[in-house]
Amino acid sequence: MRFLFLGMPGPFSYFVLEGLIARGFKASAVLLTGSERDVLRPLYVPEAGVETRPAAEAELPIVNPSVGMGAPIDGGGAAEGGRLLAGPGRFGASYGGPFRLATREGIPVYASGDIGHREVRRWLGKMAVDVVCVACWDRLIPTSALAIPRYGFLNVHPSLLPFYRGPYPLFWQLRAGEREKGVTVHWMDGGLDTGDIAGQRELEFEDGMRGGEAEALCAIAGASLTADVLEALGKGGDVREPQPEGGSYFGSPSAADFWLDAGWHARRAFNFMRATAGWRVPFRYECEGSVRWFRDALAWREGSPGESPGGGAVWAAFRGGSVLAMEGREGSG
Repeated sequence: MRFLFLGMPGPFSYFVLEGLIARGFKASAVLLTGSERDVLRPLYVPEAGVETRPAAEAELPIVNPSVGMGAPIDGGGAAEGGRLLAGPGRFGASYGGPFRLATREGIPVYASGDIGHREVRRWLGKMAVDVVCVACWDRLIPTSALAIPRYGFLNVHPSLLPFYRGPYPLFWQLRAGEREKGVTVHWMDGGLDTGDIAGQRELEFEDGMRGGEAEALCAIAGASLTADVLEALGKGGDVREPQPEGGSYFGSPSAADFWLDAGWHARRAFNFMRATAGWRVPFRYECEGSVRWFRDALAWREGSPGESPGGGAVWAAFRGGSVLAMEGREGSG
């Protein structure tokens, strides 16, 4: 099963690519999102007959700006055994984990800012892949490109579609206090997360989980689902089911979407604050006419607020309990 991998900087793309490799699926090439000037820029080309060796490991960042918890991307060098065509400044650092993983595995890496460009479409045709696997992409992919692979484009989306379509599904699920969360692998069409479903899996998020942990959980499950689909396709299976009617779509959050409602259950408020503190957007809290600003949450409990421990930590009352929050408007560190 020949496939191309599309991704962005950060752990979400990294964990999906890593999971596919662990299941025995090695991409023919990796295409990473680039600037508008990057029609099709080669970043790394393995040299024939040279065995690749792992690059030095670097600590992965905990967030992925595409999925929506917001933070810089860590860098890292390329593997030996090939030609690094991009300097260590922009591409070596900004592409982070997926770039390092691909070069370590001897997989060619390219960057593109426009998959619909005729040069990129021509390249896709020459690659002759059966399917394109996508784990984060920040631009709409035109149908002229989607139609090139034999089976199409397969995308990993961290929600149970048709609900929470859009670029920041985890944020909105956490804000809504959803109990049923999960990941969907779906075929891409001309819409926004509207294509046929290839597989879904419900996931349980632990209380207090950080945004990066939630994204990693979804990505790892998404990689497993994607590998299952690739195996089924290799056996001639039909893995398409139209999405149910209805659903929902959410765009980018604003600062006001971080405001807390004292009518929320304390557990909901705690989990939302813990998972989105990495955005470094202050949480506005109003109760009985008094406004306070928080930057993170430490704990929650049932019952009324107790005596605050100090050091910037205060108890805030919510429905059904209280949240121990850190005061401040500068965001979490």
